[in-house]
Amino acid sequence: MIMASFNDFSTVIAQQSIEQLLHTDALLLGSSDAISSYYCPFDAINTQAKVVLVGICPGKVQWKNALTSARQALKAGLTLDQILLTAKTSGAFSGPMRSNLIHMLDYAGLAQKLDIQSTAALFEPQNSLVHMTSVLRHCILINGENYNGSSPNMLKNTFLNQHIQQYFIPETAQFQNAVYIPLGKSVIDVLYHLSSLGYLKESQILDGFPHPSGANAERIKYFLGEKSANQLSAKTNAQMIDQAKNRLLDKINHINFKAST
Repeated sequence: MIMASFNDFSTVIAQQSIEQLLHTDALLLGSSDAISSYYCPFDAINTQAKVVLVGICPGKVQWKNALTSARQALKAGLTLDQILLTAKTSGAFSGPMRSNLIHMLDYAGLAQKLDIQSTAALFEPQNSLVHMTSVLRHCILINGENYNGSSPNMLKNTFLNQHIQQYFIPETAQFQNAVYIPLGKSVIDVLYHLSSLGYLKESQILDGFPHPSGANAERIKYFLGEKSANQLSAKTNAQMIDQAKNRLLDKINHINFKAST
């Protein structure tokens, strides 16, 4: 697998159509058995960030949106930094996911810690408080479909682990004083694994938020206190949510961004 940057693919991104980019091997970085990795223009790193939102990897929709934005920015003659920022922010954590995430972050008190009115400000253009990333920087497809983060296990699969080693671990070195908000259990597992290796501190990992996807509405409502335990379906474990929430709120209570600046 090659270590890729935007300069390696800027010409092909500018010259080929979106359909060609998505349905050929023009952006292929490498493959192993059923797993394929495709370049996604998510190179931009905001080293001033205090909050790092961490997903699994760009899916097909994010990949397409990022490439579309990058092509438009190239044609408009924007600088490299502008192109990468535009591509990175296009559609990141959009729709119901963004709304749910904002509600939970505000409820947990992160806005007060950041000295802002609401964490909705994190999603405004040019915001310097947040860095959006994923443990696997590029688009990972399994037999042509989005990788779900669990099968195969990215820490045990050599090909996927290479992505973590080559891209994500060097990224963490630039955020010694930021907090990480992992979206999904597999992301939590990766962050705690890297913590055990000394790349970040456990206190930086703000796990305990239910995943903000619309499909997780019941857990989110319970987390926010909008639904009581006796109103939950059998599939939702209130005790587990409570325990994770209490650990999370304790971590947030001990955050002092001013001391780390």
